Amino acid sequence: MRNTIVLALACLLLAPVSTLAQDVPRSEPAVRIRRAPGASTRPTPRGARARKPLDPVVASDDDTFRPTVVVRRGTSQGSGTIVASVDDDTLVLTASHVVRAEGPILVELHRYNLGLERRPNAPGKWPRRVPAELVGDDPAGDVAIVRVRKMVALPYVARLSDAGQDALPADSVLTSVGIDLGTKLSSWRSELVETASFQLNESEIDRPFLITARTPEHGRSGGGLFTDQGRLVGVCVGHAEMIQGRRMGVFASIDSVRRILREHDLAAVVDRSTAHRARPGRSPAPVTPTRSRVASPARR
Repeated sequence: MRNTIVLALACLLLAPVSTLAQDVPRSEPAVRIRRAPGASTRPTPRGARARKPLDPVVASDDDTFRPTVVVRRGTSQGSGTIVASVDDDTLVLTASHVVRAEGPILVELHRYNLGLERRPNAPGKWPRRVPAELVGDDPAGDVAIVRVRKMVALPYVARLSDAGQDALPADSVLTSVGIDLGTKLSSWRSELVETASFQLNESEIDRPFLITARTPEHGRSGGGLFTDQGRLVGVCVGHAEMIQGRRMGVFASIDSVRRILREHDLAAVVDRSTAHRARPGRSPAPVTPTRSRVASPARR
């Protein structure tokens, strides 16, 4: 009999359920800031308030940081990754245990998701929580897909890896992106220890997982794992003691992601989204959603 791996879920559990009844918080996740080599800052005029300089945006952020969102359900909160977006249909990938609680599902959009982070006066209240529905769930692989309707196509979408797991040697260095504790959007790099198939928690079905040397923080569950080319190859689901006395990160593999898209007839949406972004002359541009096209923040 194959070993069953008991996973420590890296999902942030918020205290009171009434959190969802409150107004959308004004704060946004602290986005990492990177300074380009040789970058300089202008002196602050006399009497003016000093402002933290914004560094140039790196092109790879469009495939990794910008598609990363917060996903909430009941007292559960985790990260999510936008994997498809066309008008009136946006798919967000997350971990199954993030949406296992009862209550409405909300996807939290921030200015950086729309390329508006340099416009603090962008219209509307930020962040925006838009309602979503669960359209695909695979507890054995700990992956889930939620769908957002009544919204314009978002400009930044993660690119799914086409390669099988054989293309990832054990010494690959991958990048994990997520929103730790629901407040800090960040990334870290880690060596891939191995790709292994096993039964997760109470599941009796084998699924493939990627094991990383570094362990995730609370709130990172559902966040993407990317190659240096910005391709999504995994989803953070937690950590486990793979070797006695040593915990490692556990990520659902891209095989499980493609399985859930295929089994729930969602692959066509991903194909439409990819084709839309591949049109000649098209490049992502900031989007200012209007009140009529984006759902208002959810309240109870």
